[in-house]
Amino acid sequence: MFYSISGTVVHTDATSAAVETSVGLAFRLLCPRSVLGKLRIGENALLYTHLLVREDAMVLCGFSDLAELDTFKLLISVTGVGAKVALCILSELGPDKLALCVAASDAKSIQAAQGVGAKLAQRIVLELKGKLAAIPDDSADALDAVQSIGSSNGGEALEALCALGYSRVQSAQALARLDSALSADVLIRQALRLINSAN
Repeated sequence: MFYSISGTVVHTDATSAAVETSVGLAFRLLCPRSVLGKLRIGENALLYTHLLVREDAMVLCGFSDLAELDTFKLLISVTGVGAKVALCILSELGPDKLALCVAASDAKSIQAAQGVGAKLAQRIVLELKGKLAAIPDDSADALDAVQSIGSSNGGEALEALCALGYSRVQSAQALARLDSALSADVLIRQALRLINSAN
């Protein structure tokens, strides 16, 4: 129904923005944090929109570009992911990082979004595998790191780090900097040092 809304930003809060159009109507849109951080009251904005029709309400969501909008539509197609959770995921990761996490089967990073548990994060990975936009060049190295952990010691260390709560991408990036001939125990200890020194 709505493709986009253009107008003056008249209000923002933690989860939404109100944009007043040239005909005097102000529309309230739920937006990811990344979008809200760019909006300034009194300035003009163009937001791409998606209208959700529920039994008790109509909800308009706004996005700064078509990549965000397309990713949102894919997220809400996953069983158990509603608009609120999809917006939380986009707020936490954004389209590019989400695509990387799905490609790397990194459900742990997706769990960082509010309202996403382990089972839902796994379902998102399974259902969106191969559906998200191509991974940008600056993220491809991280995916290569995950896929390059070929040795049995490296694989064991990767799973151990994930079990400790570190994301698959973060763990693989650290392990990729180490000698894969080392024992799994040594790889884990050295990878932990690298991860903690980067934080």
